[in-house]
Amino acid sequence: MYSDLLQQNKNIQDRFKHSKESLADVRATFAKLRDGQGSDVCVFAAGSLGRFETGRISDLDVFIICDRKGRSLGERSVTKEDEAKLFQDLGLLINELDLPPFSGYGKYLKVHELDDLIKATGDPRDDPENFFTTRLLLLLESQPISNDLLYERAMQSVMENYFKDEKGRRDFQPLFLLNDILRYWRTLCLNYERDRALEKPWWKRNLNLKFSRKLTVFSTVLAIVAKQLNDVAQFTEFSKKVPLERLASVLDKIDDPDLASRFKDILCDYESFLAAKSYAELETKDQSTIDQFRLKAERFGDFMYDALHSRSLDKSLIKYLAV
Repeated sequence: MYSDLLQQNKNIQDRFKHSKESLADVRATFAKLRDGQGSDVCVFAAGSLGRFETGRISDLDVFIICDRKGRSLGERSVTKEDEAKLFQDLGLLINELDLPPFSGYGKYLKVHELDDLIKATGDPRDDPENFFTTRLLLLLESQPISNDLLYERAMQSVMENYFKDEKGRRDFQPLFLLNDILRYWRTLCLNYERDRALEKPWWKRNLNLKFSRKLTVFSTVLAIVAKQLNDVAQFTEFSKKVPLERLASVLDKIDDPDLASRFKDILCDYESFLAAKSYAELETKDQSTIDQFRLKAERFGDFMYDALHSRSLDKSLIKYLAV
């Protein structure tokens, strides 16, 4: 039912189609620029392209993973010269496709070793080295731009680390993964408060938090508490969906009739938010527009809360959301 409603929303399906075409353009252009270079490096897109939510003015959020076989401990998989060439090619990519510049004009671009993404989990280095964000976005909202094989290996390796205690246990619950996803959500909330204190355009960021970020995080949280992600194989299949598809697929399995009548309106609210971003309507200071989108964000949040407290869910994992 819910997946059908998502399929029937023409505006969202058109956005999915546009995003897939944009991803194909990014992949083809980058492949031409690289011309076979960097077989040990994978670039993936997160953000709006990773969620298939691109619009007219969407930027490109990229993350880079490398993994060279036979690398010694502490040795870099790419030289500084190769890294500089990679960053240069990424700059050429956005210029050729006429995309907005990278945040900070590329100063946040960094190459991460796959081993570090895994070994730093729970380590003091996890946050300051940006391993945490890279790892979570890989799982929650990513699309490969280059080196599909390394992308799939990275996804598999990260998932196996989160599910390492699953083998041989019938009562396994993916609490390790659940806790890291919730930690990511709280980090996003703290980052919003930081940006608000710096007097950045906080209300637009607040809507991103209440729509896109909330969807990305809690569509997966909902799948965990609905016991749809109990092993690596299930997460592998789940990861092929973008967040809106994840939410619809989990709601299909929960099959709560109390939610069905609201889902169509929730999709319309979400698409109106995406459309407003596309046409820069969220840049406005008009109070009536702000109030309108705040109301839609509140409805979306209420829906996600009610889904997580559905009578159709087994309560055994719900308690871990608060305790």
